[in-house]
Amino acid sequence: MSRFQASDTVGRIVASSPPTSRVFEAHAIDYCCGGGVALAQACAKRGLAVTGILEELERAGAASGPAEDLTRLGLRDLVDRILSVHHAFVKRELPRLSGLLEKVVGVHGARHAALLPPFARLWGDVAPALLQHLEKEEEMLFPWIVALDERRLPAEIARSLDAPIAMMEAEHDEAGAIFERMRALANGYLAPADACGSWRALWSGLDEFELDLHRHVHLENHVLFPLVRARVERPPV
Repeated sequence: MSRFQASDTVGRIVASSPPTSRVFEAHAIDYCCGGGVALAQACAKRGLAVTGILEELERAGAASGPAEDLTRLGLRDLVDRILSVHHAFVKRELPRLSGLLEKVVGVHGARHAALLPPFARLWGDVAPALLQHLEKEEEMLFPWIVALDERRLPAEIARSLDAPIAMMEAEHDEAGAIFERMRALANGYLAPADACGSWRALWSGLDEFELDLHRHVHLENHVLFPLVRARVERPPV
């Protein structure tokens, strides 16, 4: 029997079998911010045959062996994973990429005026916004979620968690839209013929950064936040 169905949401498929994210990445199917749509709808939007994608998903899941179902983790474990893997990556890579971009714009910006200065402006918008986003999660939302997991969060705060979660989801959408514009502007991060080593390193790093962001947002939007909402609606006895 097939593990996945055309009616399953894209986000749920990746939550239950993380290796399937590679299939969605290969076909430019959004499984993070847009992961709430059914697979059939996502395939139709991209002009893809859902039967073929289902076969690829089955192969991806089988080839990787038994996958960890992240939905079975506790809230604290999910928060710890997000902090240690994804927040740490963002904090490490943002300064490095910002330095590379400044260097590349300084050297190549005049010759590539239609690409690099507009790209730098987009990065200038999204980079500080991402850091502010992490700060809000680390200082406010995540401590509340951990307290909820440990049954020490006041009921009135637990009932109000949906508002900050909705704010984080909206910010995920905003960041995703900017990165989509950046990728389009950069021609899928295909370096031009006259790109120097720093430029190629920058494009490679941004490609990797966006991929991690997709996985980061997916883990929050389609695993952590639904579990929090379910816990608030149906507290454990």
